[in-house]
Amino acid sequence: MTALLLAALLQAAAAAPREGEPVAAVNVEAADSERLQRYVEIRPGEPYRAETVRHAAELLYATGEFEDVRVDADRTAAGLELTFRPLVAPRLFAFRLEGDRVLPEKTLRRIAGLREGDRLAAGRLERAARDAALKLAGEGYLEARVVASLERDVRGAVAVFRVHSGPRVRVTDASVEGVSPETSGGLSALIVPLPGRPFERARATRAAQRMRRRLVEMGHWRAAVEVRDSYDPATSRLRLLFHVEPGPVTQLEFAGARLPRGLRSDVTDLLREGALRSDVLEEATDRIEQSLRAQGHRTPAVSYREEARPGGLAVVYTVESGPRARVASVRLAGEPPAGLAVPLATRPGEPLQDRQLEQDVAALARALEERGHPDARVEVEVPDGGGEVAVVYRVAPGPRAQVASVRIEAPVTLARTAEPRELRLKAGEPYRVRDLARDRESLLAAYRNAGYGQAEVRPEVSFSEDRTEARVVLHVEPGPRMVVDRVVISGLRETREEVVRRELSLVEGAPLGLVDVLESQRRLAALGIFDRVSVTELDPESSPARSVVVAVEEAAPTTIAYGLGYGEREQVRASVEVARRNIFGMDRSLSAFARFSFRGSRVLATFREPYLLGRRQELFVTAFREEEDRPRFDFVRFGSLVQTARNLSRTWSLILRYVGQRTVTFNVELPCIEVDREFCDSTLSGPSVSIVNDTRDDALDPRRGRFLGGDFQVSHHLLGGDSLMKAFVQAATYQRLGPRVLLALSTRVGLGHTFAGEPSLLPPGERFFAGGDYSLRGFAVDAVNPDGGNALLLGGAELRVDATRYLSAATFTEAGNVYSAVSTVDFGALRYTAGLGLRYKSAFGPLRFDWGYKLNRRPGERPFHLHFTVGHAF
Repeated sequence: MTALLLAALLQAAAAAPREGEPVAAVNVEAADSERLQRYVEIRPGEPYRAETVRHAAELLYATGEFEDVRVDADRTAAGLELTFRPLVAPRLFAFRLEGDRVLPEKTLRRIAGLREGDRLAAGRLERAARDAALKLAGEGYLEARVVASLERDVRGAVAVFRVHSGPRVRVTDASVEGVSPETSGGLSALIVPLPGRPFERARATRAAQRMRRRLVEMGHWRAAVEVRDSYDPATSRLRLLFHVEPGPVTQLEFAGARLPRGLRSDVTDLLREGALRSDVLEEATDRIEQSLRAQGHRTPAVSYREEARPGGLAVVYTVESGPRARVASVRLAGEPPAGLAVPLATRPGEPLQDRQLEQDVAALARALEERGHPDARVEVEVPDGGGEVAVVYRVAPGPRAQVASVRIEAPVTLARTAEPRELRLKAGEPYRVRDLARDRESLLAAYRNAGYGQAEVRPEVSFSEDRTEARVVLHVEPGPRMVVDRVVISGLRETREEVVRRELSLVEGAPLGLVDVLESQRRLAALGIFDRVSVTELDPESSPARSVVVAVEEAAPTTIAYGLGYGEREQVRASVEVARRNIFGMDRSLSAFARFSFRGSRVLATFREPYLLGRRQELFVTAFREEEDRPRFDFVRFGSLVQTARNLSRTWSLILRYVGQRTVTFNVELPCIEVDREFCDSTLSGPSVSIVNDTRDDALDPRRGRFLGGDFQVSHHLLGGDSLMKAFVQAATYQRLGPRVLLALSTRVGLGHTFAGEPSLLPPGERFFAGGDYSLRGFAVDAVNPDGGNALLLGGAELRVDATRYLSAATFTEAGNVYSAVSTVDFGALRYTAGLGLRYKSAFGPLRFDWGYKLNRRPGERPFHLHFTVGHAF
């Protein structure tokens, strides 16, 4: 027997691969072996390393696709043949509920957090079973047990939950103890659950909280209510008891200085809600003292005590406000540099506050440091006592230091693309501590983003004897450089791995930088196809190569939204929108919208391709059809739109479109231009291009920046449309004239022309119009030239003044006109308007009310017009 065991051990030792043996072949036995091969780091011809093989198995397991990874090593004449055999983790095919059906399957699915198609990793079912048992216990099944198991079949895995709920415990008796019968009656009305009902601890706890609030309202500020229960397993019955410790009836009194009513109310609420705990009593003391100091009382003293009173307890706060001081004057003394202007919080005529004095000292010191005085000192001199006091800030700036030299000492030099931005500290400039701190942080960030995650930067500053020159050395200790070893993608169900990888800033073999990690996470989250995204290191202790796991949780691919409404013209209308995301796992999307009413319908479908021709280029293809029965005409419109956009820089973008649209109007009782130009018969077919430059800080309510946009459109009968071309250019700029004053300027120019053989005027739906709430506000909508024209000139200026945080006023003036042809443009025929307006900043944009007046009114025209709309005119 011993001989046989020894022979087996010798055979096993001979079969085990040894470190350094040559590797002849490496195989991955899996359905997608080519993709998985990237995670196997060992290659044929390399020496065998057990650590490398172990790491490759960890990478395969980290994908979340396998429940185990086995590695076999076979010896051949050429060397070791390594075979990685990952065991695929089963995908969830269905749920099955067995045993007591007291828990709906829908609830079980929500608790488990599993969806069909998910890979079932170890431990996930056990956690779901535990959570389900806790859910049952909370609903009165105190003896509930839930066991989860996995059954496999050819279609996938079935998650089986076996539920033994046990009896549902019911309340036999519920009462309140610890208070008088009179009080007990009021509290008993709050008991939940009632006798005969299932016991739910969460409801009983909420009932106890309501009882305490009722007692507090009755003056028992220190009241406490505890839920106690007595469970009899033999009968599955439970006696519920609410044990009350009401404490004394409490009242709050103030002695000494008189406090404002609002402060007394705040302190009362604080003590009542805090159950008179010691920390709450101290917090009330601090709040009173802070209020007194804000009024100029420099040495307030507040104390509290508890006094027994007939039938209860009194908490008495004794307040000694001390003398009140008011600022008589504020001046700088000592040697303040010329031109030192710092807005001080302490002002003549206002109460003297020590907190504001400290703020002023800090502000003056910072201002001196900004001027290059690193040794600046500022002290405040204020006489003791109250009354009118003079405040003196004594300033000792010390010598002004300039930067003599700045040097970076680092054993490793960063590549030019990874270098930090230009340092703030420069030779010949004033030496500032703030600049030194920012330069240190900038240099530190550059090294850490270059892969030196443990880098440290130690600044060293040496001054000349007279303290007028500073030599700065930034010592860099980079530590080891971390690089990305392998990027493992985990959690994919339908999404192709290439979709995730093309969004990553992390590159295998490149430095592992924090910015790349955050940018990768941001890009993946911005796709909108994942509910959760995380980027973590698989082996954070290894150095210098780190493997990174990108774990995602896919969102539901289909969303449905619907609505029902009523309109005066359409009457009852219904709408539905269905969106399918991540089509074919490539982040493509298709959405369809339909709206129906008794008067018409609208159908719209849009397809989005995020990567056009293998490049990060979005393409939108839209098809639409709408029809409507109107009082004086009916119409049908249909067509399609193909659009793509490209960001040329941070502020410039290019948009290319091809539009095909046909509008057919019938049952017309009046000429269409008198009804609604938008629905006159017309056909558009041709390309258009737009270029936009936008530096505004807010598109809805800009405060600074500019907007410049140009659009050029062509349609031709050879393409199946009306023959025309149009160009439209608009520009706007926004400039702050003061903290509350903004000047907005705008100009718009439109030019159109038809080709030879066509009517000279553009089709009615394509003509330019002016007048209304967005142009020449002294006119009604499109009333400047009701027939429209081929040329448009508009210019405007608006002065906006903020009155409050949400309300502002405006005054504006505008000039412009619409001309039948480009050749008839006449600057002498411009129409002028001016007016006043109010704006309210709402959650969905500025609500705007404008009154516009015609400055060169013609006979028969109304002198003014009122407008109410959302958004600025420009």
